[in-house]
Amino acid sequence: LSEVEWDLNLPIPQGSMDFTFSSGAGGWGTIMTLKDDGSFTGEYHDSDMGDMSEEYPNGTVYVCNFSGKFENIKKVNEYTYKMTLSYIDSEETYGEEWIEDGTRYIGSNPYGLESGKDFYFYLPETPVHELSEGFMTWSPNYYSSYTLDYYGIWNVENDYGFFG
Repeated sequence: LSEVEWDLNLPIPQGSMDFTFSSGAGGWGTIMTLKDDGSFTGEYHDSDMGDMSEEYPNGTVYVCNFSGKFENIKKVNEYTYKMTLSYIDSEETYGEEWIEDGTRYIGSNPYGLESGKDFYFYLPETPVHELSEGFMTWSPNYYSSYTLDYYGIWNVENDYGFFG
């Protein structure tokens, strides 16, 4: 892919959009609100209701509230932008535990963003055959389309997919 423009804002309608990284099964997910300037906020949560005790009868929830920024936004082609994760900060300390209203909370990492520097931002109508199979396995309509029906973010290092 040849890069044709750089240091752009992302083409996000109304300036911000929510993206989700989830398997569609289980009680976990990462939700990220991305702004067109590359800044973002989000939350990761994973519920384990079977991990309980007398102190926390409502189970255990792993949680991470985070913020960060993608920079070096470059247009690669009519459907694709490349960007670099500049930083990510978490509100919770990893491993920190507290009990609230009968639930144990444990500070976690921002799953899906915790590692990796290179990310791609895809527009709707991106041809699926041009995308990583690993990225597409996270897609809600992996087997039913020849083009993306929505926006996507690919974490290259981990082959993870966020969709919005």
